[in-house]
Amino acid sequence: MAATEELLTRYKSLVISVARQYYLVGAGDEDLIQEGMIALYRATDAYDENSKVPFSAFAYSCVKNRIIDVVKAANRDKHKALNNYVSIYDVDYSMSASSAEDAAIMRENSIQVKKNITENLTAEETGILRLYLDGRSYRDIALATGKSEKAIDNTLQKIKRKVRAAVKKNK
Repeated sequence: MAATEELLTRYKSLVISVARQYYLVGAGDEDLIQEGMIALYRATDAYDENSKVPFSAFAYSCVKNRIIDVVKAANRDKHKALNNYVSIYDVDYSMSASSAEDAAIMRENSIQVKKNITENLTAEETGILRLYLDGRSYRDIALATGKSEKAIDNTLQKIKRKVRAAVKKNK
């Protein structure tokens, strides 16, 4: 058990360096580091001392594969709505509308954000966004627009950046 603890301590920096290479939507670095540490712990049990592969290479492979699996699982279509969610309201819910005036200000901010978004999207981006918001898959949108799925993904990423910029502009 002491040997396992020693290995976990010694290779934690490896886990951190691998985890920082990836991004998990809706989670922090610590979540990926935790997954990596779990993979490292399992690697200590699974490693064959008689193998010609050094433990460091085996551990690296186990950690990297686990983190990639977690990121892929989070990005599957069934999670797409949650993973790609961008709030157009960006409201601080700790300060709810306590008066009619606050509610009017929040409503006006929402209208301004929507205006900023629509002014900054091209006609093509607007069409792709409408299809996406209707729940269509990348494949369906690609077929409807005559573009590749990768082009649809790139366009949606650009739209998300524009939405974030519109929200920040209104702050």
